[in-house]
Amino acid sequence: MPLWRAAWLLLLLPLTVGCGLFKQLEVDSPGHWVQKPSNVAVHLSVSDGDTPITDLTDQSFAIYENDQLVATEDSKQMLLDRELMAHFRTLLLVDVSSAQDEATRGKVARGVAAFVAALRKTQAVTVYAFDGSADLTSIGDFPKGEAGPEDLPTLAALAPKDTSRNLHGAVQNGIKELGARLMTQQRSVRVGTLVVMTAGPDKAGRQSAEQLQQAVDASPYQFLVVAVGQEASYDVSAIAKHGTLWAPNLVGVGPTLADAASKVEDLMERHYLLSYCSPARAGVRRVRIEVTRIGTEGDERKGNVEFEIDTTGFTAGCDPSTPPKGGVPSAKSDKPEGDGKKPDDKKGDGKKPDDKKGDGKKPDDKKGDDIVPPPNKPGYAPTPGK
Repeated sequence: MPLWRAAWLLLLLPLTVGCGLFKQLEVDSPGHWVQKPSNVAVHLSVSDGDTPITDLTDQSFAIYENDQLVATEDSKQMLLDRELMAHFRTLLLVDVSSAQDEATRGKVARGVAAFVAALRKTQAVTVYAFDGSADLTSIGDFPKGEAGPEDLPTLAALAPKDTSRNLHGAVQNGIKELGARLMTQQRSVRVGTLVVMTAGPDKAGRQSAEQLQQAVDASPYQFLVVAVGQEASYDVSAIAKHGTLWAPNLVGVGPTLADAASKVEDLMERHYLLSYCSPARAGVRRVRIEVTRIGTEGDERKGNVEFEIDTTGFTAGCDPSTPPKGGVPSAKSDKPEGDGKKPDDKKGDGKKPDDKKGDGKKPDDKKGDDIVPPPNKPGYAPTPGK
């Protein structure tokens, strides 16, 4: 090899290595909380491209206030249970338009039942079916923590009323139904996931592709698609924000649904609640949380998120294990007064959201898109605090 070419390759090598070492993680934060004596907590989600990062520890986070590193002996930083301030829920849409024989419907029902049983250990799950009809068919709401089900006889017996496929309309209705259920939960951060199992593209044309794209883009939720058929035989990219899993056919959809359940769990575990003690005692501080992850091959990934806190009146005596109280939105939406006070001040634990509005008719009829207004951050439905 000529000497000049070898020298050129040596010059390129650090650049190539550097690009791999310093690829940015995607770090997002829908909310942070401040309380005396000097406690700060922040909800974070971390991904590396399409891959959720689920293995971080409290030492994976570096905390800066006004660009000065807060030493860990001062911050006493720790990770708290993510569910202290966040509620997680998944809604599964099941395409039954092609499931015309009883045996196929039975296989699909058992696969869906296993999906629900796996996920409800960590979050509530709702299941709806769709075909070519304008409306969804409710299969059931399954609260977190209960065992099973082993089968779903309602789904197994559900023959399609219309063998067309209203995929676009089903997704838009699913967004409304998921939003209605999340709004019954009084948590500062609500994380919804919509999983769509479809056996093909939209046929009905009740809603256009443009209307579908607008609805998905405006939605704060996570989207995952289980597509049935030959891989890449049709396009589901408009609704597959967080990935597509392909199943060979409806009879064999069970293992793919199991993989989808694992993916949803990973999307949940990419969320962290970091708590620390601020050394500040007065004034507004600009906080930067820097996340570092070193991969199995030694490659380093970093990312960060920033927000401001008011430390007026901070004193000594902070215990980072103290759960945060109340909540504030992320830095881009510090004053959305119209969203916040009624749910927290008067209706947070009231009966109206649970008794009438949680699973009610208004989301289906007219107000579904208004129940969860699009937040500033993708993947969340943050609620302002007290």
